[in-house]
Amino acid sequence: MKLGVSSYCFRQLMASGEMDLIGILDWVAASSAGHIEVAAMDGEYYVENEGVVRDAAKHAESVGVPIVNYLVSGDLRTADGQEIDRLRRQLDVAHLFGARIFRHDVAPWAWREEGPGEFESTFEKVVEGCRAVADHAAGLGIVSTIENHGFFMNGGERVARLVHAVDRPNFRVTLDLGNGLCVGEVPGKTAADLIDVAASIGVKDFHIRRSAGDGWLKTLAGDYLLGTVSGHGDVDLPGLLALAATKPDVPLSLEFEGMEEPLAAIERSLANILRLTEGVA
Repeated sequence: MKLGVSSYCFRQLMASGEMDLIGILDWVAASSAGHIEVAAMDGEYYVENEGVVRDAAKHAESVGVPIVNYLVSGDLRTADGQEIDRLRRQLDVAHLFGARIFRHDVAPWAWREEGPGEFESTFEKVVEGCRAVADHAAGLGIVSTIENHGFFMNGGERVARLVHAVDRPNFRVTLDLGNGLCVGEVPGKTAADLIDVAASIGVKDFHIRRSAGDGWLKTLAGDYLLGTVSGHGDVDLPGLLALAATKPDVPLSLEFEGMEEPLAAIERSLANILRLTEGVA
């Protein structure tokens, strides 16, 4: 099993200026992780700072921490040409980083269609946009992916349907093992539906409650989620990691998004994942 981390785990430290991407690469090199995902998410920072990208790519090579995936936001609900061009520029950044996998959204995280008709009309546009992005990715030797993420393109059946409809050999899934909960789906079902089309896998853990106070995410099923250290929550990580281990060549990356102190939480999460995978990897 190829275990690494997402730079998203360090977002608080990056936002405060305590760490930058070079510092994160050094931290990962000294840890039990073997690779990194770079999460740009909603920003254009790396598009606008090519020198930072080149320096990070060079440093990643020097410390032996490959950048395997580059993650950005996206909105392809109308297959807008300007948005597709923006994602193509982000793909060029992924190429500069040396990433062989690129992950983009297709809608804002919180958006959900109002009915079946809106879903179908939006789905058609999303397919069109994903094809355009994947075709540019193919020219760079990159696998383009969609994550099961948010409230619209989430759940095993929806995401698998999108992969089938886009019908490009380099269009696959960044499979998040916990995110199916957001739309009321048991994580094991999401993972089973998507494991065969997964180009990368993200692992996280949640506390799950039927009622909660501020700071918790309410799911479409009425449950409440709070991110936590992997192995400390209620997600069936042993079962999910056993499924992930059936695809040993697919990189697995920690995505910590809890309220605990980040560095200790990341270190403890990595240790727990390795412990849970002993004997199954």
